[in-house]
Amino acid sequence: MTTFAELNAAQLASHALNIFIAEGRHIEGARVIYRALQLDPHEPDALRSLSDFHANSGTEAFSAATMEYALSGAIDLSTEERQKLEALHFLDIWTWGFARHSSGEAQLSAEAFKNRDDFDVDHAAYAAFLGTIVEPAGSPQAAFQAAHRLSGLMAGFLQHASNDNPDLDTVLRGEGFVETPAYAQWLQSSTDDLDALDKAIQEQRQKG
Repeated sequence: MTTFAELNAAQLASHALNIFIAEGRHIEGARVIYRALQLDPHEPDALRSLSDFHANSGTEAFSAATMEYALSGAIDLSTEERQKLEALHFLDIWTWGFARHSSGEAQLSAEAFKNRDDFDVDHAAYAAFLGTIVEPAGSPQAAFQAAHRLSGLMAGFLQHASNDNPDLDTVLRGEGFVETPAYAQWLQSSTDDLDALDKAIQEQRQKG
């Protein structure tokens, strides 16, 4: 039996991508993302998964802050990894309404995103949106760390020592958070279900 404690950051990140494909935003995704980035805060697929996880109503700014950190130069990315993250980030910026296509169309094909010069981006509005997280956190890195912390809270792996329902400011400050017994228990649990999911996805891809 393989346990989660035995997996490295890249293996956990691979599971996170599979969970997102199969389930969308899911608590098990928060679990493997939290662990992956605890092991390696520079793991590209884990950063992507953290951004995907937070790209949801109410936490979009955490998603943006994660991508901005990943693309800030603080992470050593290959050209392919950077291009992939940039493309995903631009898609989010458009989805959140900070970019408009010159055609005026609201429904776009993947082909349309190949030429970003065809988009008008409201950089000021996007900067203000991003600033709701980055400015109180103090830096893109601190904002990413808050996004990671939030995933730990949502996974049930973190709790605040004196506040059962920490607010945004508390999450951004990051003081007083401790790991829960559930985290240690999960680390010793089996990866069998996620291994089966990975096998099913790989078989589906082979069928084309």
